[in-house]
Amino acid sequence: MKNWNKIKPKLNLVIDFIMLIVMMAVSGLGFLMKYVLLPGYKINEVYGSNVELYFWGLDRHQWGTIHLYLAFFLIFLLVLHIIFHWDMIVSILQQMVQPKTKRLALLIIIGVLSLFLALVPFFIKPEIAQFKRKHNRNRISESFQPVSGTSHLPSEVGKMFDNDTAYIQRPVPGTLNLYSKAGTKVGNDAADIQHHHNNEAGINGSMTLNEISERFNINVDELAKAINVPADNANERLGRLKKRYGFSLDDLRLYVKTKSDGNDR
Repeated sequence: MKNWNKIKPKLNLVIDFIMLIVMMAVSGLGFLMKYVLLPGYKINEVYGSNVELYFWGLDRHQWGTIHLYLAFFLIFLLVLHIIFHWDMIVSILQQMVQPKTKRLALLIIIGVLSLFLALVPFFIKPEIAQFKRKHNRNRISESFQPVSGTSHLPSEVGKMFDNDTAYIQRPVPGTLNLYSKAGTKVGNDAADIQHHHNNEAGINGSMTLNEISERFNINVDELAKAINVPADNANERLGRLKKRYGFSLDDLRLYVKTKSDGNDR
């Protein structure tokens, strides 16, 4: 018992130091996920599309998992801290709140409130809002400006418009290289149109092969084979797989579109 009385203050000090380090780590990871590893919609604003952000090879979701584990560890340290300081807590509480019934009521309130704040997320039902995306035709037509006269557009493009009006290219990055009849050239039309439709598949680096398989009703083994990735990695995010195996998301989008069009028929 005497040895414990000597060890206890030192152990308390070690626990306090560890708590401080873990608390700073939890705060730092929160700042990392908020201001550095931006969520998808902010990535598009800052870096453009088709970009994944990593730190030490981990994306924001994986750092979020580490953040959660550190939070569990911090709770464990806090419980130890309370246990080792229980005598001091009781003594101070007795001086602050004299009636025993009030002390008991205060402890119950603090305990219930703590459990409520920790467990209430498991009972929250999220609000669901529909994500509205503009139709392909509207997005393409905004990228081109009509000119006088008419021209015969390629069949792939013609299906997207109601009339046969010729279009010239605006200085908008990523748009199709269409020229008017006067220019006599329609450049890279088929490949660019295919690329545009592939992007509409909604496949990005934060998805997994299993998610794509469920969404488009395509066998996951076929998806893995199409990009030369082991099927065992079907639960890993495409951004990490792309970095490791060097495939192109556009190739995967094209494969998914081809399979989906075949299933529709």
